[in-house]
Amino acid sequence: MSANASENVADILPGLGERSSEELRRDIEAKKEAIAGTIKRLDKHVQRATDWRAQVGDHPYLAIGVAAGAGSLLAAIFKRKPSPRERMMDALAESVEDIAGQVGHRIVSQFTRTLTAGLLKAAAAALVTKGATAYLRNNWSSTSKDRTEIEES
Repeated sequence: MSANASENVADILPGLGERSSEELRRDIEAKKEAIAGTIKRLDKHVQRATDWRAQVGDHPYLAIGVAAGAGSLLAAIFKRKPSPRERMMDALAESVEDIAGQVGHRIVSQFTRTLTAGLLKAAAAALVTKGATAYLRNNWSSTSKDRTEIEES
């Protein structure tokens, strides 16, 4: 089995048997350094990606949107619920507002009807008075002319 295993290793890593142990150590050391460099770059990239200050600096509008959404969500979760007494007071206040609005509307409509009817009556009375005054003036002036003619004769 070990001969079989060594044949498989030779198939997987060509040139392994031909190289000296010193060359293999240098290759392993070079691979370690390459892997260490890759891990350092990856670590820097992960730190940059998870640093919230850097993300806010890179994407300020997205950060504002996320903060607003989180604030709205928290406000909805922790919203204070009114007590039964407050609900009853709100319902009573709405009923009083509705009744006051209806009474106010009725008063205004009644006042408008009364005012309109009064204005119409006043206008009609003014026209009748003006017509009667004009009629009397005409009759009075013609009667007074007739009297002065009679007195002169």
